Amino acid sequence: MKGKVLGAFVTLIVSALVLFVGMDTRVAGTPVEVYQVYLNGEKIGLIANKDELLTLIDTEQSEIKERYQVDKVYPPSGLDVKKVYTYEDDIIDCVTIYNKIKDIEPFTIEGYNATITYTEKKVTNDGEILEPGAPIHIYMLDKAIFDDALYNTAKSFIGTDELANYKENTQKEITEVGEIINSVFFEETMTIKKDLVSTEEYIFKTVEELSRYLLFGTLEAQAKYAIKEGEDLETIADNHNLNIEELLVANPQFTAANVLLTPGEEINVGLIAPLVSVVYRKTAVEDIDVAFKTEVVKDSTKYNDFSQVTTVGQNGVKRITQDIKYVNGEIQSLNIVHQEVIKDTINQVVVQGTKVVGGGYYHYDESQGNADWSWPTISPFVITSKFKWRWGRQHQGIDISGCGYGSPIFAVKEGVVTHVNHDRNKSEGLAVYIEHADGYVTQYMHLAKILVKKGDQVKREQKIGLMGSTGSSNGTHLHLGVWKGTPYQGGTVLDPCNSIFKC
Repeated sequence: MKGKVLGAFVTLIVSALVLFVGMDTRVAGTPVEVYQVYLNGEKIGLIANKDELLTLIDTEQSEIKERYQVDKVYPPSGLDVKKVYTYEDDIIDCVTIYNKIKDIEPFTIEGYNATITYTEKKVTNDGEILEPGAPIHIYMLDKAIFDDALYNTAKSFIGTDELANYKENTQKEITEVGEIINSVFFEETMTIKKDLVSTEEYIFKTVEELSRYLLFGTLEAQAKYAIKEGEDLETIADNHNLNIEELLVANPQFTAANVLLTPGEEINVGLIAPLVSVVYRKTAVEDIDVAFKTEVVKDSTKYNDFSQVTTVGQNGVKRITQDIKYVNGEIQSLNIVHQEVIKDTINQVVVQGTKVVGGGYYHYDESQGNADWSWPTISPFVITSKFKWRWGRQHQGIDISGCGYGSPIFAVKEGVVTHVNHDRNKSEGLAVYIEHADGYVTQYMHLAKILVKKGDQVKREQKIGLMGSTGSSNGTHLHLGVWKGTPYQGGTVLDPCNSIFKC
């Protein structure tokens, strides 16, 4: 009897244990559906409702909505919310999670991310060096802002009417003379995509704002200048180390250098440093004067002070067709692809008296030459860059193009070769300096070949080299420099067109 009672008691206790253990296992085996919140890969807590957190972010950030005029604010780019099942019960309310997020990472809004990748190194006005292949990012609210700002930048260099006529295919055809744009493009690789943009980034909201940034390469305000009575744009540009073309680009309200100015009006005098390279090619047809040559015939029957023009010289006219490539308003290359004679040149004949027997000979004066100095290239030619401020630096000479690669370069006057550079990698490229008896020194840079050596005595119009594009050069041309005294060692640099020539 005692055994039966004991057995029943044990059975009752075991049944109770089984029931108790079974109930605990059932409760522990039911996981809870929650959301794990990660910020930059780190867990910051569990929440019960993902949508509640996203709605809280959107509704609480009214300041961002007002600042950018947007309807919705999104989580930071590093926020990730994943559904999980857990036995834990440490759920955090969404307000706590929101407060953690806003103190660590900025929120995002819908916008556009434009990427610019460079093929050559650029330096911005802020001093930032943009290496080739290293992209920069520009953020904006609307894709049209980027498109319109690029168009404004191109317009600054090409001109409003010219670019519009090219875009709309309404350019006037060239009949006799004139010019036409053949192509317009940007040198850099650019892409744009819709994206969630961090409000910590600088986000462009207007076309005007982005246009200034693309043109000046900085977000800093540009230097302003108040026009004074009697000033012109040429004077203002020179006083601020700018050339007139740069000043016109920075102030598109002016269409020409000779416009009337209003005293007190403020204009931009900051140095432009474009973040993009506007490349455009033109075909230009123009008529140029071909200077007549003078034949001096000596007559031994006349006294040596006798001089008489027997045939009056007349300049001829050539029509030249040029293929010109511009980059941000500067001529990068110019080639004369065709030329024809419109009017023949009549050479001038001068009879000069002399008491010694002699025959006739020809003396040649090129287009810009004179009695003292000869022009250094063949004709026709084009002066593509004069002695002026260019990109914040003084261009210390003139660039002569259009004669063709390998065309001859002549000494402008007799003298002694004082410097010859054969290193193509130096800025001046293959170069020759000639010192003349009157203290002048002339420089001939970017040559393809040098035909003299240091110490040589050269004659006026002697061939000293061939035109090329060595050193810091973007196209075939001759850089002609003129100095009074030793270049870069106390000498004074002169404008060739206002010292030895009139061009």
